[in-house]
Amino acid sequence: MPAPAMSQLENVSAILGEYMLKGWTLTDLHCSECRATPLMREPTAIAERDNRERIQFCALCDGRPEGRVAAPILRPVAEPTPSSATPSQTIKTPESHAYPKEAASEPDPSESISNLLLKGYSLLGENCPNPSCRGIPLVGYPRKVDGSKDGRKMCVSCEGRWVEESSVPEDWVRDAPITSITEAAPSSGSVQHGESPRSRKRRELYGITPSGANQPVSKGKERAVDVGEFETKARESESELVNRAAPENFAHEAADELEQTAIGARKTFSTRPTPGIFPAPINRPTPPGPDSALFATLSTASDSLSETLTGLSKSLDATTSSLGKRSSSSQDEGNCFVDIKLHTEAMKDVLGVLAQVERAKRQGY
Repeated sequence: MPAPAMSQLENVSAILGEYMLKGWTLTDLHCSECRATPLMREPTAIAERDNRERIQFCALCDGRPEGRVAAPILRPVAEPTPSSATPSQTIKTPESHAYPKEAASEPDPSESISNLLLKGYSLLGENCPNPSCRGIPLVGYPRKVDGSKDGRKMCVSCEGRWVEESSVPEDWVRDAPITSITEAAPSSGSVQHGESPRSRKRRELYGITPSGANQPVSKGKERAVDVGEFETKARESESELVNRAAPENFAHEAADELEQTAIGARKTFSTRPTPGIFPAPINRPTPPGPDSALFATLSTASDSLSETLTGLSKSLDATTSSLGKRSSSSQDEGNCFVDIKLHTEAMKDVLGVLAQVERAKRQGY
């Protein structure tokens, strides 16, 4: 009963591996009978020692080289004369292993594999996927310095290189270095979601990162803000605000403005410059009626802004009153100055919007 195909393949592979370890050469010539198995060639030293030609055998058809005739060598044969030539004396030149002269000039893959095996490379159990390299086995790289397996493999014929995906380290791709902030304005895609231009400018002014930590950022062309310089400017800004108006006077002024707004006075807020949030009226605007939905919406917005302004005033009063009770460290003082500056800016914005709402109720838009 013939052996299974897998066991026959294992037997052929074992014979090839055994004789390659003994120094035999795996040639690129295939057997003329099975036309699939590469021939094994005997080392030159053994043939010269026995004073004979080198032996070639097929591991599938011949099994072992015992009893195999020596590989014939093509030699010129003199043409017999018509008188001495007979059919029985005609010598035929074997054509089973003849190959063109172009193939003789190409490097022998078996010799290249043998040289790599001596250098520590390993013979793999897979052939080159290149269609032009039929039956050429791949060679694996030697182990690394730490003893781990090197997943790279190569073909000695087409000089192709491959690498196993499992052997590629996870951190072999490095992130590109982050460039410094330049003078050009950021695009709309770079602005954080939900962040207005005013908030972005305020964050850049006070050195607040998107995560909320107070860190100095560069303002201008590749200029970094020093922490000491930032705290000094914060103190100067706070001193200027305190000198202009004391917290008590500021709270009193805000209370007066809220009271005037509640009773519907027509006084304009001329004591403080307000930003032009809404465009100027066009073509004689009509004020909304007291019973209209627009008037009710504006009244609700006015009440909400008044409550917000009252809360900011109380928070600012608490911040300024606790300034002397805090620790004397420069970091705490700088944070306190930043809080006061943010409170005043927010109150100024709320007052400006409140003035525009009252104007819309009186004159319309």
